[in-house]
Amino acid sequence: MALEDINPGTYYCWYDAAYGKLNKTVGSSENDFGQGRENTEYVNNKWNDPSLPWGAHNANSSYDDMWEVIQEEIADGWFVPSKSEWAAFAKAFDITSSNYSSKYGLSHYYWSSSQNSTYTAYYADFGNGNIYGGSVRSGNYVRLATTF
Repeated sequence: MALEDINPGTYYCWYDAAYGKLNKTVGSSENDFGQGRENTEYVNNKWNDPSLPWGAHNANSSYDDMWEVIQEEIADGWFVPSKSEWAAFAKAFDITSSNYSSKYGLSHYYWSSSQNSTYTAYYADFGNGNIYGGSVRSGNYVRLATTF
C-alpha cells in the first residue's frame, strides 16, 4: 500500500463516463482479493480507448476521474486495490473507525477498483469500518497499492 494518497485532500470520481456502461461487477459477499491489478488494467484500458462511443473522460461529475491522475503510477505497476484487498489491509493492521486517521494517517473514504453495479463502485469507509457501493460519479480519495 502506498504511504500517502494521490494528491492528499482531493476527491476524485471513479469514472464518470462509465456510469451505466461498464459491467465487471463483483458481488458484495464475493472475495476478489488479488484482483486489484486486473480490475485496474481493465478499467484503465476502457478509460484510454478512444473508440468507445461514450468517451473516456469526465463529463458530468464535479470531480476529476481518478484514472486521469494515476496514469503514470499505473504504468509504473501501481493499481487501485480491490474491495477485498482494502478489507484485508484493514484487518491485517487492525485499522478501526477510531484509529484510521490518528494512527495510520488514512482518510475517511477510498475508492476500490471493484464495481458493485454498472452505476457504482465499492469504496472503503474507514469512518464506519465497512465497504460500500457508491456512484462512480461521487467523490472519494485514492490510494494505490503495488506488489514487489
